[in-house]
Amino acid sequence: MNHATTNRAHHHTTAPTAPIGHTNAHRAKGDPAVLVTVVTLTRNRPHLLERALRSVQRQDLDAPFRHLVVIDDCHETYTFLRSREPLPANVRWLLAGRGPGDVSGPGRSARLRNMAVRASRAPWIGFLDDDNEWEPDHLSSLLECAGRTGHRAVHSHLRMLNADGSPYLEPREPWARDPAEGRAQWARMRAKGVVSPGTCVRRDRLDPPGTEDPVVSVDTGEWLLARELLLEVPFRDVYDAHDEAESIGEDDKLAMDLRARAEPVSCTGKATLRYYLGGYSNNFSLPFDPTFSWRDSGEPEAVR
Repeated sequence: MNHATTNRAHHHTTAPTAPIGHTNAHRAKGDPAVLVTVVTLTRNRPHLLERALRSVQRQDLDAPFRHLVVIDDCHETYTFLRSREPLPANVRWLLAGRGPGDVSGPGRSARLRNMAVRASRAPWIGFLDDDNEWEPDHLSSLLECAGRTGHRAVHSHLRMLNADGSPYLEPREPWARDPAEGRAQWARMRAKGVVSPGTCVRRDRLDPPGTEDPVVSVDTGEWLLARELLLEVPFRDVYDAHDEAESIGEDDKLAMDLRARAEPVSCTGKATLRYYLGGYSNNFSLPFDPTFSWRDSGEPEAVR
């Protein structure tokens, strides 16, 4: 998640270049109608995935929901899930293979998210990254907000945590590579009412078009989105040198696109996403994944 406000209209969405391998989707036969599909992308982090699985199972939603785990070409994670069988009845997983040019990064994540949306039949889609958690009332509060407003895009707030679970209280935006720039961005967000000293709560929002110096900051894990909306506005999957320099990910571009089309958006006002630092968007000292690249292998730079 970053907080850029530049909008670019270039779209490019494709399916993963390698076919889906193993899946337990055959278990879906005879299931009741599902209201929400929760999508989790995962690769090489089974210890974190286990925490995310528990988090989804703790949801207090009084309606059928499904957890779709998309394994990004990782035998270790595949073996981990098979070792946990039988999984909860509402958990589905699929193993997505990679082609020669596929690498970890926002482009790959965007394509897998789009694939999961197409595979789902639930009217609502939520996304929980494998290194994050939700509070038990995350989905129920989002659905209540959507029902009350009639909006197809609703989101929560978040609590920002260090990797060890302690509150992140540093007055610096962690997505900036330069510490001075990070402090300047944090000061701007403080002036906008997004962050406050002494609390790890982040009051993200998507300011409407026409707002001067807008806040365009909603993490993927904060959203609950209508599937029909995600089919109209899929995640963009082409990223260039500018995106890499500004740490612009797929959630940033989705927020830009929703704002550009003036999609009505509501917020629950509840910090129900537990957002752990250490992912590719804010960890600049250690390699996130040996294959990681902001741009796909051999991918030409996007039209700006």
